[in-house]
Amino acid sequence: STTSYVAPMKVECGDADLQSYWKTTPRAYLGMVVPGFPNFFLIYGPNSNLGHNSIIFMIECQVNYLVQLLKTKRKKQAATVQVREDVTRGFNAKLQGELADSVWAVGKGNKSWYMNDQGLITQNWSGTCMRYWWQTLWPRTQDFDWGTAGQSAL
Repeated sequence: STTSYVAPMKVECGDADLQSYWKTTPRAYLGMVVPGFPNFFLIYGPNSNLGHNSIIFMIECQVNYLVQLLKTKRKKQAATVQVREDVTRGFNAKLQGELADSVWAVGKGNKSWYMNDQGLITQNWSGTCMRYWWQTLWPRTQDFDWGTAGQSAL
């Protein structure tokens, strides 16, 4: 199976830890940000893998997006930035709906190598590279919660 992430690292935020949060299904908004983990950013996270193009393109999109997000954070003088849970949930519901009808969902006994025990695919992007580029061109500020200024060095 291809369903492990960030092991053996331990990522914690207060009482939360990423391995517990992702215990059954790793998920992140656009493969880069995780609700409940402010100022934590991923490159090549859940659902950002490809089977039809260069992963370098996806990583370039992610780096551009995160740079724009950090510039916005600085402009807002925010101490923290984190994606909203409802935004991540909606994004992942749509993505999993698309993946359910994809080649990645086809396998022996209706169980693909890409699926986790819940029948979800947590590695591959469901669309075209052009769509990913478009969705990551600029962060939508309304998708994020912005923390109080003066509490962070970043």
